[in-house]
Amino acid sequence: MNLGQWLKSLSTTDHIVLLLLYGSCIYLSKITLQSFIELYNNKKKYSEFRIKLRITPIALLSLGLFYSILVYQILDAMFGFMP
Repeated sequence: MNLGQWLKSLSTTDHIVLLLLYGSCIYLSKITLQSFIELYNNKKKYSEFRIKLRITPIALLSLGLFYSILVYQILDAMFGFMP
């Protein structure tokens, strides 16, 4: 079964759960990236010559994907019924 067939076989509740999981992981990645930027700014003492960092979509989504895999592994270890 490929990814497309698997997604079509899911119910509406499954889709909502997956979207909530991924959305919360994206929010967690946003908080992480903002914390790293704030840490960098504090380390450079808000110098006018520091590199001004910003959160890009690729960094946000890739870190969100990493967090969602991590959360899935934790939930799978806690509850044995995860597919």
